[in-house]
Amino acid sequence: MFSFRWRLLVAACVAGSATEALAQAVQTLDTLVVTANKREQELEKIDGAVSVQTAEQLRQANITNVSDLERVFPGLVIRQRGNRAYSNFTVRGMSSPDFYNPSVQVYVDGVPQGDSFLTQELLDVDRVEFLRGPQGTLYGRNAFGGVLNIVTRRARENRVAGAITGTNRTIGGELAATGVLATDMWFTDIAVRGLHDSGQITDLTTGRKVDTSEVWSGRAQLRYAPAGGPFDATLSVAKERLDSREEVYVLDTQLDQRIYPVGVPYPDLQRDTLSSAFSWNYVAGPFKISGVSSYQDIDLQRRLFGFSTPEATRLWSQELKAVYDNAGPLTALFGIYYQDTDFTRWTPAANARNDVNARAAAAFTELSYQLTDRLTLTGGARLSYDASEISFRGPFAFTNSVDFTSLQPKLSLGYQITEAVRLYGLVSRGYKAGGFNHAVSTPLDANPYRPEKALNFEIGARSAFLGGRLLLSGAVYHIKSEDKQIYVGVVPNLVIRNVGEATSTGIEIETALRPTELLTLNASVSYGVSRFEDYVDPVTGIDFSGNRVPYAPDLTLHAAFRQVIPQSVFSGTVALTGAVHVFSRTYFDEANSLGQPAYATLDAGLEAEFRQGWSLKIFGTNLTDEIYRTYSFRSGPAVFSNIGQGRIFGVTLRGAL
Repeated sequence: MFSFRWRLLVAACVAGSATEALAQAVQTLDTLVVTANKREQELEKIDGAVSVQTAEQLRQANITNVSDLERVFPGLVIRQRGNRAYSNFTVRGMSSPDFYNPSVQVYVDGVPQGDSFLTQELLDVDRVEFLRGPQGTLYGRNAFGGVLNIVTRRARENRVAGAITGTNRTIGGELAATGVLATDMWFTDIAVRGLHDSGQITDLTTGRKVDTSEVWSGRAQLRYAPAGGPFDATLSVAKERLDSREEVYVLDTQLDQRIYPVGVPYPDLQRDTLSSAFSWNYVAGPFKISGVSSYQDIDLQRRLFGFSTPEATRLWSQELKAVYDNAGPLTALFGIYYQDTDFTRWTPAANARNDVNARAAAAFTELSYQLTDRLTLTGGARLSYDASEISFRGPFAFTNSVDFTSLQPKLSLGYQITEAVRLYGLVSRGYKAGGFNHAVSTPLDANPYRPEKALNFEIGARSAFLGGRLLLSGAVYHIKSEDKQIYVGVVPNLVIRNVGEATSTGIEIETALRPTELLTLNASVSYGVSRFEDYVDPVTGIDFSGNRVPYAPDLTLHAAFRQVIPQSVFSGTVALTGAVHVFSRTYFDEANSLGQPAYATLDAGLEAEFRQGWSLKIFGTNLTDEIYRTYSFRSGPAVFSNIGQGRIFGVTLRGAL
């Protein structure tokens, strides 16, 4: 295997080649319109850290699942802690040790996704917007470190597109179609995707792979969207079924061999998710009034080490908002939001059941005023009310309830230095909701924990050079978080408590360059230090002050290229792609005793695109088969770990009609 230092040198060379190619730049990059701030804006006019990946960019990078997005967005880390339902999201050093209270919120077409369904398949996506830093004003609870806003494709013409992929471990396919039921008025969309993974971890007693998985997902939509009409509406239903033995822990001493521990029962995981939503928009003069109503039903059947702990989540949400834009200096947004979540977790071996109901209501606003032709002031606030109730029955029993109110303000100032350069300053606040532990292990779990709050200070810039052929953006930030929600005590009797403070300070840089008609370069780097400033475990008395925050690497770096190869053999294009992904050391516990050392992975691909709408791509990810941990825990003298994705190489055939 290649050394980490060698891979870092490759990354620097890929990123550095952008500078050498500036003099050859001849083609502009596209301007994007996004809805990151719940209204349409040009990306370069947003006063905040927002990155976007279009459908074409996601396809070129082989991104098919939310967890893959860490390979294309700056500073985003998404790692499974056991299984994909318990994935951990980290942005700017903001992460969550609690499986059920994430630090990043995921939205699909304006609908918040359940905590155990954040890492889902990406179905017929138009683009993904990534908002970094606390986003409490517009998105509320759990938009603590950031927001992933997934926007699906909504075509206005008949189309059929599909793909089949086969690799050394997987076989899968996808199909998307739009049908025009009435010209420029009624449309229907269907998207399906299936994937079978044969696994990478071997049981030596049988010679079989243990960590197999199979996932099927689909979505159907009916849209009323008359061209130029004042009203449109969409009704959507989505279903995903996951059957998996992915929750595999191996002895850390056998990590390189990918061997399953002898005598340990196989894990089992089934996740059934049913989602439905109704959204609408009505334009009345300078006002656009919108509503989104949604329901999500998640059933999780889980068996680990021979013990079952099934879970069920029912989530209802409703948002109403109005945007005022009269092409004048003032733009305003007003909204109200309500969410109700019912969660149940059973432990049959202990004859125990835990029911948690969480409700959230909020009113929010954001106003932007153009003080001059170049200077824009934006201010907003969100008043939130959260209430939670718990009822536990088992070896012991208790009930309790708690409620909280909070205010999440935001203030930004944007200055258009030139037509191509914009500078901004931002102060924003976010929070993770307070409540009760969903995985009860002790009577102490009857006590609630308070919301965790974060205050973000940020200065950033967006710029375009060479007539838009080079895009460069960056931000410097400092985040102070209070009332950190941390598991305290001794395994297995851990409870969540609010302890101390932490800070995160860093810099992000993102660039895209098209130096010639044939070459595209992209690179992003995020470097920051996240540490506990004041943290003493109230149960053990251990002082963790000064230690690094778990799951938060100091450095993430991504660099990629796409080079079109001139040829005259057939009518179409041939392109070579490559990417390098670098992650510095990551810790898995507050003591910083368990972790993953720095590592890098390499990707490559060769794609032939034909003018008839077909393409063939040969690709590989993690080509050097780097072995890395995504999570570790200690059980007595032994350490058990989850292993990240190993080498994947395969072929994709894609077609469209």
